[in-house]
Order: sequence, then C-alpha cells, then structure tokens
Amino acid sequence: MPIFTRRRLQLMLDDLSSVLGDEKSRDLLSRLEDKRIEQALPAEMELALLWSIGKTGDLVVEPEWWGKSGRPDAYTEALVPGQPAVIEIAATSDNAISGEEAMDDVAMAIGGCVDRTRRGIQAFLYYRFREEYGYEGRQYFRRRLAPAGYIVSPTAEEQIKNWIVSGDSERVKLRIVEPGLDVEVERTAHKQIRFHNVWSTMPPEAHSLEDNPLYKLLKRKISQLRSAHRETLRFVFLADVGSVLLNGLGRFGEVDSTRRRVSGSEILSHFINTYQSRLDGIVVFAPQRNQLPIGRGILKWAVVFFGRPGFDKIPEGLNKIVQALPPPRFEGYQARSLFHQGSFSPKARGWYLGMSIDTSLSELKVRFSARALADLLAERITAEQFRYFVGQREGEENLFRRWLDSGMTIADVEVEPRQIDEDDDHFVLHLKDDPAARMLRINPSNSDN
Repeated sequence: MPIFTRRRLQLMLDDLSSVLGDEKSRDLLSRLEDKRIEQALPAEMELALLWSIGKTGDLVVEPEWWGKSGRPDAYTEALVPGQPAVIEIAATSDNAISGEEAMDDVAMAIGGCVDRTRRGIQAFLYYRFREEYGYEGRQYFRRRLAPAGYIVSPTAEEQIKNWIVSGDSERVKLRIVEPGLDVEVERTAHKQIRFHNVWSTMPPEAHSLEDNPLYKLLKRKISQLRSAHRETLRFVFLADVGSVLLNGLGRFGEVDSTRRRVSGSEILSHFINTYQSRLDGIVVFAPQRNQLPIGRGILKWAVVFFGRPGFDKIPEGLNKIVQALPPPRFEGYQARSLFHQGSFSPKARGWYLGMSIDTSLSELKVRFSARALADLLAERITAEQFRYFVGQREGEENLFRRWLDSGMTIADVEVEPRQIDEDDDHFVLHLKDDPAARMLRINPSNSDN
C-alpha cells in the first residue's frame, strides 16, 4: 500500500483485532482494499494512528458506552497521562481544492465524445486547463476553468469531431472555451494515465479561512466529540494524504505575504481559536522530507500541534505515539499518484529491493529481489525485465554469465529475514569456485616441501 507496506498493515490489523471488534475490523479491511483513493489512504492512516495509540497505553476504539451515535474514533488516557481523552481521526488531500475531480469530469466527457468519433484515441489525450482571477469586492478569487459535471455542448461536440476527422488532432492542439471552461486538448504519442492526464495553471490553494475543505472537515469531526464530559480532553488527529496545506506547515513561504491565499497554519489556528470551547487540540501528521539545498532530505513524520488558548503545551504522550508510528514510504502527494497508477495491488508487480554484491577471496555473495524471482517464475515479468531489475541494463555484460564462465556456481542459497516495512526480501546466492564449471587445473600444494 502507498503509505505503509502490506506486511505492516497486516501486522497492525492482527495486533488490534482484540480491540477493533468484528464490525470495525471488517470496515477497515474493506476500506484498505478499496479501489477508491479517498477510502484507501484515510483507512491506512486511521489504522496506523489507532495502532500507535494502542502501543503507548490503553485504547478503546469507538467506545460503546459513549452512546448510540457520534462515537469518537478512540478513547485513551495515554495521550495526557491519567486524564481521559477522546480522539477523532481524519485524513485529507487536495482533492477538493486541486480541481482533480472536476478536471477529470471534463476529460472523461471530451474523451467520450472523441471515442464515439474514432475509437482508440481517447487514451492518448492530455488536457491543460486555464484559470481566471481577480477581486469580488475586497475578496480575492482564483478559479480553475473546469466545471464539475461538465456535459459537452453541441457546439463543442462538433468542434471535437472536426478536429478528429480532419486529421488536425495529429498536428495541432484543440482549445475549447465555454462558460466556466477553458481547456487545451493535445493528442500525445503515448497513452496517458487517468488523473495524470490533466493539468492546470492554478495550483491547489485556499483563499478563505473558513470557506475551504480543511475547515469544513474539522467542523464535521468535532461534532463527533460533542458528547464528551467536560473533564474529557478532545482532539482531532489530522493526517496528510496528499494535502499541500498540511504538507506545507512550517515550511518556508507557507504564509502568503500578499494575503491572496491562506495557509494551513492560518486555517488551523483560526479553527482552534473559534471552537476552543469544543476542542482542545489538533495534531497534524504529515510525511515530509527535510528541505535541503542539494539532494533529497530524509522522509519522516512531521508532527505539528495546535492547542486552544491555555492548552498550548504538547501532550506528554504525543511523542510516544509518534515514536510508535511506522515510518512512511512516500509523501502524501506521491502516495496518491502511485495509487492512481494501480501500483499497490497484491496482483501487481512487486516493489523490488535493489541488488548488491559482496566479494571475498573464497566466494561471491549476491543479493537480489526475492519478489522479482517469484514474479519471473510466475511469468508476471519476462526474463528481460528480471535482468533489468537485478541491475543489468541493455548492452551491459551479464554478470551471472561472467561468474559461471569463470568457474563459479551456486554453493548455498538463503533468504534474508523479512523486514516488516518492506514488501520484498533479499534472495542471497553464495557463489564459489567449482570444477564442474571450469577446466581442471593443478592447484598449489598445501604440503610442506
């Protein structure tokens, strides 16, 4: 899976089986394996955060004694030792502010029209959307020109048909401008991946402290905490599964000096101040790389706490929860991208570990992907693909042939112990000199002369 390995997810399900109960376990399992990204990624984070809370102390999942409705996701006294606390878990992405769904609606509508005209072309289309911006009174606005639920008009349909039938699609791009829509369509040389075939000049951003998806999500979540006793602390754990607002917390340039857009920090601070009588804290978990001037930083959990006035000290148990949380494999936006490409199905090609070679005077020790070998034997990949995944590029020497030609054969085989945060293992070959694969020779005598 995108954020955690399937091995790690299974371990967490197993560990929590006694506290989740049958109904909650089935719900999480169904969502984890859901093909819809808005179900699968939040389910991963909910499971991981519940598991991490449970590792630090007591945990009750959706307590039955809370009432028939509006149960919080978790009850614990480990977050603030000795004090009851309830936690709602949420995960968010840029889906609502990126225009991804609206742009996909337009792409599917136009692609369907193209497909009715000439089948097979739709898969090669790429869409670039323009924007409009300005002020309405004192309020700055910026809008992506991609209307949700778009239906191709008769005029646009005729324009599309002429573009295809005339052969212009092979030479020029098509621009369609209608009320609320301005898109340029290009016929590319290679097939495109859905959701990766759209782009806009407008990045994901929010322009209001309250009229944005993050603020509205938090409002929905605090309603689950409304029945808490006045001595019970109330928290929302918020996870980044592809949100620029959350991933940018505390980063350079997060706050816009022109005040034309609002940042995640500004939205969260405004929310906790507005609802301080109903919420004690918001904790954000974002898989984030350290910003480095050169190269890629280390990927780890960036955790930011927003407390109500008078409760600004980070809860004592939070550090333990963060330490228990398994390491992320990708940043949120990367996880979304890879999920859209279908990269995490157990039936898909595996995530292969790299190859390494250790040498000594008496043997070679070669490590390569055990999953790649299994996929080769199962005919999910070809021999050529296998050679590529073990490091042999086209035109390069076959290392295994060189070793065999030099008289070395496999003397021992092992699989190195499984790592829970990798969905692959190293298959290890020990190669030694073997007369069965070389000419006979006279070796120096070991006896004294």
